[in-house]
Amino acid sequence: MLSLSLLPIEALRGPITHWFDPTTPGIRNAVVRSPTGSGKSTQVPQMLLALQADSSPAKQIIVLQPRRIAARMLAARVAKELNTKLGDLVGYQVRFENVSSANTRILFVTEGVMLRHLLGDPQLSKVSHLVIDEFHERHLDGDLCLAWAKAIQQNHRPDLRIVVMSATIAPGPLRDFLEPCEIFDSPGRTFPVDIAYQAPLRDKASNLEPVWDQAARAAETLITKQNIDGDLLIFMPGGHEIRKTITALSGRAFTKGIRILPLHGELPPAQQDEVLQPGGSRRIIVSTNVAETSLTIEGVRAVIDAGLARVASYDQRRGLNTLTVQKISRASADQRSGRAGRLGPGYTIRLWPQSDHAHRAENDPPEIHRLDLSEALLTLATVSNKANLPFTWFEPPTPESQTRAQTLLQTLGAFEIRDLKSQITAIGSKMATFPLHPRFSRMLLTAVDLQCLHDAALCAAIAQGRDLLLKPHSPQVERKQEEFLNRHDLSEFQPLMRAFYKAQSLNFDPQACSQYAIHARAAQETARTFQQLLRLLPRANPDTENDNPEALAQCLLTAFSDHLGIETGSGSRVYNLAAGYKGHLEKSAHLKPPPLLVAAEIAEIQGKALQVKLNLTTRIEEGWLRDLFPDDLATTHSVAFDPVNKRVTNREETRFRDLTLQSRERGEPDPGLAASLLADEILANRIDLPTWTEKHEQYITRLNNLAAWMPELELPPIGPDDRRLLIEQMCLGCTAVRQIKERTPDSALRSWLSASQRDLLERYAPEQIKLANGRTVSIEYRDNASPQISVILQHLYDTHETPRIAGGKIPLTVNILAPNRRPAQTTNDLASFWKNSYQLVKTQLKGRYPKHEWR
Repeated sequence: MLSLSLLPIEALRGPITHWFDPTTPGIRNAVVRSPTGSGKSTQVPQMLLALQADSSPAKQIIVLQPRRIAARMLAARVAKELNTKLGDLVGYQVRFENVSSANTRILFVTEGVMLRHLLGDPQLSKVSHLVIDEFHERHLDGDLCLAWAKAIQQNHRPDLRIVVMSATIAPGPLRDFLEPCEIFDSPGRTFPVDIAYQAPLRDKASNLEPVWDQAARAAETLITKQNIDGDLLIFMPGGHEIRKTITALSGRAFTKGIRILPLHGELPPAQQDEVLQPGGSRRIIVSTNVAETSLTIEGVRAVIDAGLARVASYDQRRGLNTLTVQKISRASADQRSGRAGRLGPGYTIRLWPQSDHAHRAENDPPEIHRLDLSEALLTLATVSNKANLPFTWFEPPTPESQTRAQTLLQTLGAFEIRDLKSQITAIGSKMATFPLHPRFSRMLLTAVDLQCLHDAALCAAIAQGRDLLLKPHSPQVERKQEEFLNRHDLSEFQPLMRAFYKAQSLNFDPQACSQYAIHARAAQETARTFQQLLRLLPRANPDTENDNPEALAQCLLTAFSDHLGIETGSGSRVYNLAAGYKGHLEKSAHLKPPPLLVAAEIAEIQGKALQVKLNLTTRIEEGWLRDLFPDDLATTHSVAFDPVNKRVTNREETRFRDLTLQSRERGEPDPGLAASLLADEILANRIDLPTWTEKHEQYITRLNNLAAWMPELELPPIGPDDRRLLIEQMCLGCTAVRQIKERTPDSALRSWLSASQRDLLERYAPEQIKLANGRTVSIEYRDNASPQISVILQHLYDTHETPRIAGGKIPLTVNILAPNRRPAQTTNDLASFWKNSYQLVKTQLKGRYPKHEWR
């Protein structure tokens, strides 16, 4: 065994061994919190193995890792430390790779693989310890595995031990969830790391410096000015940014003699190993967040952090996937900085202003709050049925995300409502046997009936991996790629299937595949998935299986019926989708834009702007909807306002669920509905009503005021709903805006009151009032204010008291005007005006207007 005496985690060997003593009965769980590089990922499993060395029958210690590269490299490291062949005592299992045997006692697995273990063995009968590493990343599959293990432990397996490990997780909530649970803290061994912030520059046009150029500038600072020894680790959000950064670094004088290496999950294992093995010349490693946790890269003395990550999410409201570059949390930034302090004092440059750092989130949101839950819920329902026990999430998903997932599973036939609860169906149980999203599982089951299993399985395999066809790098390659296109194709899957068969015929040789811009490794992974699915499917009958693009298209429709889109115009690449938003068919799609399509992939992608893109689309015929979903098609009649022709039309609509497939005008609209629609447009100020004047508004205000002043009169006021009724009455019999403009509201307003009520209105709230000197003035009625009159001062002579209405209850506000009709004074008490204010007003005005009468 290698010497491990210097690893900080060794300080916990005694306490962990004591806590998990196999002779101690009952439930025992633990949270191990230790900084990156302390040895927890490799040593804790070995500590647990030593505890059960003599146990019989032997059970496995399963260690969950969030990434394939970490599972593979950690297993290799532990096997080396235990002086055993990889795949014997220590092994790993990731997608398409199972390097383990019947003798394997420590098995490193990815979280997705662990879910398949649960389906096969819900009781975890072959597992003694479940170790969930890097739990702070909060992957959805990891959350599900943790909650399921706890349920099994509480109800069937008190001997099962659960260990959760992380460098940054807050242990309190986990301890409460896993009680009885012990927290083990290791301080680790890190050196101080100086952290600097480097804001991006702007050019003369105020454009921000690209992040890859910013990283190259920071690297030059570290190497030429800070004289940092050792390797540099640069964090970028994705493969595109990594390639740009490598280009920005290459050829610069300061990188002479330095190897510049990429690191991300899509690299072949040999290239990943090159980065992870120490030794050789100095290196600059440009990595995604795969290097943030789990993996230890020896020799790193400085970190340059772009502060970004490409984050996949699921929009619960619109039901679509999003892939955007987002700012990392402060916890992730600290994780990344810690990589520089492993060997000695280190240095980190963060490529954002220091003022921005405090405004970042403390932690990254868990996947359970941002991903589609349908696959997890289907797995959970299947496993729960097998084990027949309750289940509690560590942190439950939102009700909205659960409802959307359950609705999708019901649409696919995997769930049905029984006793007001969602229950898994026989179809759902079959769907769960496939290592696929439920959509593709449903597609495969449909393919059994439509006799196109082979093609459907290949489509499902293609959709699971990376892009099979790359962008052609020359006109010659572009012409070769055109061999895969056929103008009669119904689906974008068809050229991809031809490209796969071409790669297969070339034995997946990278150089030969590059002549067609085929991603050889992606094609090889597709072949593995394809064969795996074929093994799970009933054997196809060669006599009945044939090339049937229409059958394949109908299978895709069954899986993605909620992704149905209808063109917004003939030949348009913009489609109305069932969820109420619009999607864009890529210009690179070789299909001529069809009237109806389904998209196997809908994603909101961040480019120059956020745009919903429809990928892997398939042409659909409306008749297939009637054949496959007869209960979801309906024909309805409705009235609608046509804003272009400014008229109400009667429309007949054919709808698939909430998506309008056809809409055409049929006959004359119902008069009442037409009047109601026109009233809507008027009240929304989209139709001008010139005949509704201030005179009519004054009538309504008079009536409403009098009804409030003298409730004993029992007059009916006109509220907002009543106003709408009056407008509808005015519009009755009209279907076009031009007809309304010939109508006035006089008749509708007059009929609102009876003759006796109109008399009361004129008596107690008249339009005009006669002053004491015999002059008549108009009254202005106001909402939430007393009515008022405006009178030239000389016309008020001999009027000594404030005029009143409403049987004397309501005094009028008097606006006293100068001879030029401008306001001179306002009063509610005319007697007081004559006594106290008149002489001052007279003095101010008489000199300017000497010809007017002044008493």
